[in-house]
Amino acid sequence: MKRLALILVVMALCGFRAGAQNNAYSIDDECFTWFTQAEHTVDDFESDAFDTAQQMLLETSLRKKDTKAQTLYYVEQLKHTSHLAQHVRKQDEVAWDNISWNARVEKDKETLQRIAKATGYTQYYYYATELCQTYYFNTSQNVLAGEMLTAMMEEAKANNDEYAMWKTLIYLGKLYQRIGDQYSTQKYLSEVVRIYETTDDPTIRRQSMTIQFCELADTYHPASDSARMYYRMAEASCRTKLDTMRVTYYKAQLAAWDGKLDEYRKDRDFCLSMAPFPSVILSGKQCFDCIDNIIAGKPTESFRNSINALYLRQQFSFTAALASHMGQWETAAKIRLRHIERLYSNIYHYNSQRLDQMTAQFENNRLTADLAEASQKVTRTTIWLAVLLAIILVGALLFSILHVRALKKVHAKDEARLAELQRKYEESK
Repeated sequence: MKRLALILVVMALCGFRAGAQNNAYSIDDECFTWFTQAEHTVDDFESDAFDTAQQMLLETSLRKKDTKAQTLYYVEQLKHTSHLAQHVRKQDEVAWDNISWNARVEKDKETLQRIAKATGYTQYYYYATELCQTYYFNTSQNVLAGEMLTAMMEEAKANNDEYAMWKTLIYLGKLYQRIGDQYSTQKYLSEVVRIYETTDDPTIRRQSMTIQFCELADTYHPASDSARMYYRMAEASCRTKLDTMRVTYYKAQLAAWDGKLDEYRKDRDFCLSMAPFPSVILSGKQCFDCIDNIIAGKPTESFRNSINALYLRQQFSFTAALASHMGQWETAAKIRLRHIERLYSNIYHYNSQRLDQMTAQFENNRLTADLAEASQKVTRTTIWLAVLLAIILVGALLFSILHVRALKKVHAKDEARLAELQRKYEESK
């Protein structure tokens, strides 16, 4: 909190942002050096390299009055915490305390969002939500991710924030894509495209839509006219080498479907030559291996390991459809069977999460009810004690009044008796 307050004070005093420098993030070059080191060590949980880079990034960004670099400091902090939580969970999933880790991740998310609003770099406000959504998904907490996005959508509606609504729809599309719900994915991504094509918001218009067009294409039948249309739109939207790599991955598939094998192999080899390919397109190499074997007409058993390694729904759909397209019915059936097994697994995990969430909610409600009942018992007991005490006090007061009256009567009698005795004494003289 002290660091957060210090940053806000410095920003208020300086009143300007550091100018663009010679790097992709347009931050001070010295800040960029420390930011790069933090980014490269964000998954280093054994040494203090990340903490050192972060400390230097914060100190340098304050000294240089670079508010964007200050914001990036909190981006890296959230990223490191969420990755560390996932790392610890992998070490011992049973002992992993999701409540404690969720609280830490949420705290870092809220801090980043406050800083992003204060500095004006609102893209990182929404990026914080994206990082948290990924964290919840990777730790099998899709229900919480959905609740977070629903809350974000309500906030966007309340503020009439079109960009926030657009980003939320993108995140919802990604969430439903991950759990294998292609109909909801198509619904939300279609709205993303509609907003993109009709908006006057320059921030939205500057964004690349390659990923969203590709993911929307994936919800249609492989190689259908609708899928091809959105792949073409994705290609037209390319802004980076990674965008080009992603589009080329799908172009390779379409070339294989159309029997353009030389074109297929050229596009395939281009993708495989790119270092980020395995991490950007999960199980993409195995998908190409399945396509190669289907084209060659090899028996399913010869590439069963690649089939079992497929991860994305679109990969199952395309390879099964390609096998059917080429008359390899046995291969198509086995791929579809594997796909069905994956869908059942997704449904099981999602329902388990919902059940766990409902159970936790039930326990919370029961605890609340128990506390309320105990509170009512305490209240009733207190009331009865108060009533009893009041009765005792009233009784004591009545007794005191009656006792005083009795004493007064006795005293009056004694006074009268003394007066009588005094009178008789005087008469006897």
